Amino acid sequence: MTSTASTPPLQLRIADWSQDREILRALREQVFIIEQQVPREIEWDGRDEDALHVLGTLDGVPIACGRLLPEGKIGRMAVLAPQRGRGYGAAILQALVNAARDQGLTEVYLHAQQHAAEFYRRAGFEPEGEPFAEAGIPHIAMRQPLQAPLGKVYTAGIEYPQPFAEWAIALTTDASREICILSPELDHRAFDNRTLVDALSALARRSRQSRVRILVSDYRPMIQRGHRLLTLARRLPSSILLQQLNEHPDWKGETLVLKDRSGVLCKPAEADKAAFCEPDSRARTEHYLELFNELWRHSAPHIEFRSVPL
Repeated sequence: MTSTASTPPLQLRIADWSQDREILRALREQVFIIEQQVPREIEWDGRDEDALHVLGTLDGVPIACGRLLPEGKIGRMAVLAPQRGRGYGAAILQALVNAARDQGLTEVYLHAQQHAAEFYRRAGFEPEGEPFAEAGIPHIAMRQPLQAPLGKVYTAGIEYPQPFAEWAIALTTDASREICILSPELDHRAFDNRTLVDALSALARRSRQSRVRILVSDYRPMIQRGHRLLTLARRLPSSILLQQLNEHPDWKGETLVLKDRSGVLCKPAEADKAAFCEPDSRARTEHYLELFNELWRHSAPHIEFRSVPL
């Protein structure tokens, strides 16, 4: 696998079919028609003018694309062969899911090539029905429900670990540059789930400025049981930072998830029904971010967090 340090960030933008038609057609021609031998009459189905298109470039060179149809179907996901295996497909997919959420869609679906089903499962899609052939290639239908976009609301009385964990996923999905997590032991019930890990991974790979900081006090449950976030931090050590805090007088045991400088999810210690979320409050987030940064300054990486040599 290519390391994050050597993988250049993908620049993403919503493409305009009328202006970017030839760029998008060239990408899809190479991947689907030439490489996968999809018939032209199937590839060019007449729906591109109605679709939202996402285009990914590296230093201005187009290398990936995908589209979202008005009814919520994601498709035409293409990454040029030399650039595969670097997380660019996941970035395109997340951009399309975000666009669907912004449009107010309640779910998205797709027809995944069977060999890629696990890729989509990691992004939150679940298979439904039996496999089928499309353009002579085995496919499986997959679907993902969407949460409503985070708004300027204050939600109190959130129970822990659910739906606290769902709010953590929502904040992470909505983040632009940074997520900070503070938890006594990075509780498996709230933080050890595939959807959160995939959202954090997509954020970390989005750009060189993206960062995830995770702070725990008791590392032993993570090591003893294994933890998806520990695995992710070992895989992406330059952008997923995991550290240990022994103790600090200012920390009262809160569990925090902070989005950029504008969103906070907080559970007071020993209060499993008193968590709250304010997704769009700079003032409240700044307060908790000051606490997090103070604790971070007094923390350090633990030897157990390092990658296990093969």
